[in-house]
Amino acid sequence: MNIAVAEHWNLAEEMSSVTGVAATTPRVTGNALASHADQSRALQVMGVDSTTEPQVTRLDRSIIHGRYLEGDNEIVMGVDAASALSTSPGDELVLVVQAADGSIGADRFEVVGVFETGIKRIDGFVAQMPLASAQTLYAFEGRFTEIAARVEDSDQLEAVVGSLRNQLQERNVEVLGWLVEILPPAPRPFAASTAPAVTCSTQSMHSSISMQPEHWAACRRTKFHGSC
Repeated sequence: MNIAVAEHWNLAEEMSSVTGVAATTPRVTGNALASHADQSRALQVMGVDSTTEPQVTRLDRSIIHGRYLEGDNEIVMGVDAASALSTSPGDELVLVVQAADGSIGADRFEVVGVFETGIKRIDGFVAQMPLASAQTLYAFEGRFTEIAARVEDSDQLEAVVGSLRNQLQERNVEVLGWLVEILPPAPRPFAASTAPAVTCSTQSMHSSISMQPEHWAACRRTKFHGSC
């Protein structure tokens, strides 16, 4: 069964109404095998809304070469990933993924930017593309795998978690909060991320709240450390 957050659930709006939530943005996340010339690398791909993502994270302000996302079938990636693939802005990258419906998805993307955060796991394995492009690539049209948010005050994280649990209790989801980095150390190229989550953070990757269907809770927390 394919589990995802449907757009018509309007969860971002519900989250935004909770006191302490400063901003929200939808995402589609998944793993991919990226290739350029004779180089290949597994990447953690994030499909993002380029107008709302900068309200939650700072990746758009970490671009060191090129620019941030503006159009369809564009991609930005970390400086170490770009180096491993011998790619730079203007190059074409081929991505192959396992889509949500079990099929193999593939498409070509123009590298438009390279970012550097100083965090090896992000610079080495993370890439972003437009939300609509990721929805098509992963067969997630009209759906998200997570909604990210920024909370106003890290000291109020537990209170915000509790408020979100109350707000979303009819959605058959679980809200989890923790003060750790949420990105994996390295992606598996064909391990699809189909468990929806809501992640709230006071910084780019910290003080998080993750919301997912209860059936997927354990799998989501361990998906990069064992089989799901």
